[in-house]
Order: sequence, then structure tokens, then C-alpha cells
Amino acid sequence: MRRSRLIAVLILVLLCGLLVSCNGGQTPEATSTAGGTQTAAQTETPAERHPLSFRITWKSYSGRGEAIQAIVDEFNAQSDTQVTVIDGDEDREAVGALLNANENTVYVLPYRFIRYFGSQGYLMDLTEAFADVKELFYDAIWALTSVDEAVYGIPWLGHSMCLLYNKGILESAGVDADGITDMDSFISAIETIDRKTKAKGLGLVGAQSNDISWMVNQFIYGFGSGLVSDDGKSVVINNEQSAEALRIYRDVLGAHAQPTWLDDTAAEVQTAFRNQEVAFEILGIWGLTDIQKNGNPFEVGILPLATVGLCSEVGPLMLAIPAGMDEQGSEAAREFIRFMISVKAQEEIMKGEYSPEHDAYYPFRTPIRIDMADSQIFVMHPEYQTFIAGFETPSIDVPVPAWQTVKDEIYEPGLHRVMTGETTIEAFLSEVEHKGNQILQVQ
Repeated sequence: MRRSRLIAVLILVLLCGLLVSCNGGQTPEATSTAGGTQTAAQTETPAERHPLSFRITWKSYSGRGEAIQAIVDEFNAQSDTQVTVIDGDEDREAVGALLNANENTVYVLPYRFIRYFGSQGYLMDLTEAFADVKELFYDAIWALTSVDEAVYGIPWLGHSMCLLYNKGILESAGVDADGITDMDSFISAIETIDRKTKAKGLGLVGAQSNDISWMVNQFIYGFGSGLVSDDGKSVVINNEQSAEALRIYRDVLGAHAQPTWLDDTAAEVQTAFRNQEVAFEILGIWGLTDIQKNGNPFEVGILPLATVGLCSEVGPLMLAIPAGMDEQGSEAAREFIRFMISVKAQEEIMKGEYSPEHDAYYPFRTPIRIDMADSQIFVMHPEYQTFIAGFETPSIDVPVPAWQTVKDEIYEPGLHRVMTGETTIEAFLSEVEHKGNQILQVQ
């Protein structure tokens, strides 16, 4: 009997040894790793990361593309989605063809494309998915995201204009910037500068170009007029407010602008400001960084355009998704968009693009979130907050898609003729109203 029990015990021991040997000397419940204990389920190969493209409006290898890539890298490090940055542009036909393909891509689109492609059924309705972020943006900016209350784009970044000035020139002329509180005091300031210094007062655009449209529109909106009705179906620019805005721009401010202003775009204005030929310019944040890149030859002051009764040209870039993207892709896209509009990602935008020449970073666009004032980058550089404030009272250069045609065919060339005196202000406004209404009704 004892012998039988002993044999049974030996057989049991042998069987246990065989089981342990088959499992590499470990139990099936857990394996030991350098990081601790890992279950059998954890040893399975992880699922393949979901691919997603991010089409920006610049070259991916450019300074701006590399700055955006750094932000995308942060997202990739914390997500199951793998986002790849790809080159892009603002060619409407090319964008339309890509959207129609319904690929897993998040698009950076200018605000004027959001309404156009949204109304054509090319973009996914994001109304419910992003209802909670509306309060992060000024109402005027959020209004640009939708068509018939359906949201098709989420504001990401953009630009707004400010009144930049050369502190040294103002000091030489005895002009106190704090005393500029409206258009009358501004006009008085530039008249004084013109009289007491070698510089002219304000850099203006007069050439037939995209720049003359957005530059003048800041006066049109600021003087109480607009371009089209709220429903976008009729032209409303033909009124006395618009006429007064054009007279002030051409006859009063133009008398104290750089001598070549009738043939200048914003690029020439920026050069004139950098060369201290004009004391003031109306430009975005790149007007400030342009001076920094060129050795800070003078100190730049910043005034909101609202100070002199003008509205700020804005150019919001928004994030959008093709209407036909599959559920897995759209879920990943929504997660990515939320990251890109987060405070952390928005702060990264303000770090800007790297300049090898100066071994420094320069902001190229401005975050649009209202609450960025308390973020670290704006605490360090409070002057940047002025550019965000411009989004509160914007001048919208292309309020409806059809206005792009009006702008190209009638508005820009007509504005140039007004500035040169080839046509009267009254004739110009009447032409825009008449021909513009025809275009709006057709499109």
C-alpha cells in the first residue's frame, strides 16, 4: 500500500514538471517582464495604428509645415491614430476633388471654403460632435463655421490685423500713442508725423490686388456698412457710410501715405514700415515678427484697430472632414481636431516657425480661442493678445462664396480705379451693387 502511494506521488511530480517545462518554466496566468507582471492578454500583438492624413495649406517641409509637424508628433505619441502631415494649397477645384474621394484626411480650409463645400454636401456635419466648443470662440468667428446652422468647420488658427507703429518716429514727432482714441485723433497724429518727421503717416495699399480688398473692407465695416445682407442674397455696400469710408481712405489718409501707395500691395507697405518710411501700418502678427527678424531696428507698438473705429480683417483657417469618411476614420479625425484646438496645441502655434538664419522661432498665425490670454505664451508675450482681440469685431473679406467672383471681377479692379481717380466713388458703389446682385442671384 505504501509502495502504491509512493508511485502515485512520483507520477504526479513528473506530470507537474512536464507542464512547467512546456510553459517555459512559468505559469500560464502571468509572465515576468522588466516592467512588472504582464497577463497573457497583454502579450498579444497590439492592433495596427489607424492612419489619418492632415492636409495643411503649406508645404510640409516648410518652416510652417515643420512647426505643425511638431504639434502632430505630440498627438501621435499619445494616440492610437497615426497622423501624417501632407502638402496642401487653397486651390478650390483641387480641394473639391480630394474631398469627393472621401479619404481619411482632416483638411485645413480657409473660412470661405467651409460654407462653399458645406453647402455642396462635401463636408461632414460636426454640429453635435463639437457643440461643446462653441463657447471657446467669438460669435462672429463661429458664425463662419456653418451653413443653415449646420457646422462644417472648427476654427483652428488665423490672423487678424492691428495698427502697428514705430515708437521712435512717434516720439520724434511728439505724438503720444495713448492719445489716439478714435479716427480723428489718428488723423491728427499722422498729420503731425508728416509735418515734423521725414516719415509719412500710414502705409496704404492702392494696387489692384487681393490686398486692396481686405484693407479697404476694414474701413467699410468700421464705418457701419457691409458687403452683403445677412442672408447673403443682396449687395448692401452702396450707401453713405461706405462712401465716407472710401473718402477717408483715399483723400485724407492717402495724402499722408507713402508716395507709391497707388501701386503698392501689402508687401510694399511692410517694406516701407521696416525701412521707417511710414510710422504706421495695418498688418498681422507677421508685421511684428518681420521687424524682429531684421534685427529690431526700432521698437514696435500695437494698437487694436477698434481704437480708431476700424474692424480687423480676419482669415480663420478651420479643420474639416469629408462627408463620406467611414466611422472609424471620422472618430479618429474628431479626436485629432480636439487635440489641435486644445490650449496646449494652440500654445505650440505661437512658438512659430524656426528661422535657421536667426536661430529663433517666429509666430506666423494666431490662435483663435478666446481663453488663450491666461496661457503661458500670452503671459510671456501679452502683446500677442491684441491680435486675438481683433476676432471680436471682424471684417469679413469674402462673406459668402459668391462674393469671391464679385471681388475678382468687379470689386478689386473698381477699388483701384477709385484710388487713382479713374472712376468716382458713387459710380463704383453703384456698379458693385448692380453687377454684384446679378452674380449673387446666379450663384
